[in-house]
Amino acid sequence: MTKSAYLGRPRQFDLQDAARDAMNVFWDRGYEGASLPDLIQGTGLSRGSLYKAFGDKKGLLLAALEIYMAEGLKTTADILSQPGTVKDAIRQSLPRHAYACADEAGKRGCLVVAVASEMAAHDPEIARLTGRMFRRTQQLYASAVIRGQAAGEFKEGDEQAKARFLVGHIQGMRVLGKTGVSRADMIALVDTALIILS
Repeated sequence: MTKSAYLGRPRQFDLQDAARDAMNVFWDRGYEGASLPDLIQGTGLSRGSLYKAFGDKKGLLLAALEIYMAEGLKTTADILSQPGTVKDAIRQSLPRHAYACADEAGKRGCLVVAVASEMAAHDPEIARLTGRMFRRTQQLYASAVIRGQAAGEFKEGDEQAKARFLVGHIQGMRVLGKTGVSRADMIALVDTALIILS
């Protein structure tokens, strides 16, 4: 590691940029596996700046998760609210996850799933934060299902159960992707989900 990495950024460094840099460290190494030197090198912050800005390692993780989740929710909301049929919107939203889960790229997995798997069982704060992400995603899909039912695209039924199925389906693809499942197999899973939804 270079000396400059330890000197850190100037005082006016951008907190979001630092959290985004830390996101990649946590994503690659996990929470326990990400050492303080890893985070210093990954963010360019000095030890003092890191602690002053985020409090501690977990504070940095929480900041990174907030960015990751906000961006993911916005992307999903944008796709589901686009003009056209609801079925087409959902059909476009699911392959985004399928492609991210497939082949070599998929082995990195989803940061939220990784953090939840590593920490949620023994860390109530992480459990609440990651659970909130899944609930908000579910609500986006539930709203889309309601619109689809009103338009006659989907059969009537419990929209929350259908949305919960879609969220579980997406996160299941994320886990499968870590084993190197092919893109073709992932798209087959998307097609199956749409059949069940209809």
